[in-house]
Amino acid sequence: MNSPLDSWCALPTPIGEFRMYDSGDERVRIVCFGDLQNQGKDPLLRIHSSCLASEVFGALDCDCADQLREAMKLIVTEGRGLIIHIHQEGRGQGLSKKIQAVGAMQRDNLDTVTAFETLGLEQDARSYDSAVRVLRQIGIDSVRLISNNPRKIRYLKDSDIQVAMVNTHPTIRAENAAYLQTKNAKLGHYLPLEADADSNSTIRFYHSDQPWGELSNFSRHAVFLNGRVWPTVEHFYQAQKFAGTPQEELIRVCSTPMLAKQRAIELTQPYRRADWHEVKEEVMLAGLRAKFGQHPDLQGRLLSSGSRELVEHTKQDAYWGDAGDGSGKNRLGHLLMQVRMEFRRSVSEKKASSRTALCVD
Repeated sequence: MNSPLDSWCALPTPIGEFRMYDSGDERVRIVCFGDLQNQGKDPLLRIHSSCLASEVFGALDCDCADQLREAMKLIVTEGRGLIIHIHQEGRGQGLSKKIQAVGAMQRDNLDTVTAFETLGLEQDARSYDSAVRVLRQIGIDSVRLISNNPRKIRYLKDSDIQVAMVNTHPTIRAENAAYLQTKNAKLGHYLPLEADADSNSTIRFYHSDQPWGELSNFSRHAVFLNGRVWPTVEHFYQAQKFAGTPQEELIRVCSTPMLAKQRAIELTQPYRRADWHEVKEEVMLAGLRAKFGQHPDLQGRLLSSGSRELVEHTKQDAYWGDAGDGSGKNRLGHLLMQVRMEFRRSVSEKKASSRTALCVD
């Protein structure tokens, strides 16, 4: 007899093309990258409870949609992984109770925990049984869980699922800063909220919507090079693998940098230029010089990093980045530091020239 999981459709997104599977339960949605039945050992997993306010209407006072988007990026970057999206609003209390709690927070200046207590609500009534059933159905007993919630980790471990935690990194806004602090302080979450206070510490960047995300090639800053406008440095870099061919323009017009990268991977054989490995750093450097040279605000941001080491923090690319243990070459970080030095020298020369002109006058 056929299982509902035999039924799926493609789910094209700005991040990449996923698959959406029929779970047989309208309250449980399964989205994965690649074949659900062939996710390999220890796949990335996000168990995500619905948040209508942020996921549909773009509310800024929580981090739910941010976490979902980051999970999708991590999964696409690795090339495998799944999301189990469960309909359980308000930490399992339902949408009506959630509206009451958020209303109390806004009206009476309460934090999320106190608001739930005032209403006599259990802080977290969510069940992840449906997620465990899905994992058992597809034969997965060990995952890397994209989460900062220790309760979720314990739930899976108690269900005999081996778990390693993969942190998400929240986008901290005026609207959600207090909420995020409360999740750590009163709900025991592991959100990395430490301020970037050490002016001598290494700057580790990756996602374009996270702290120091302006350093990422995926940041939405267009550059003008070779007589054309490129939506991002990533578009420019990936397209130059096919310079002078029709494939170059196919990549330039991709709607997002992630899709530009995916398209380039798909086209690598047989179209990629033969000398790519010899010229790729030169291409990257041209893109970085254009980005920080054509956007004065970005140049100021880069210079504000002082002499701190810049590291693209990723396990997925040992050439351009580093996993944090020194195993990667971090060539993107080194090129950014080179560009920073070039701009710093240029600024110093302009100041010196200006002083000389004043003396002559």
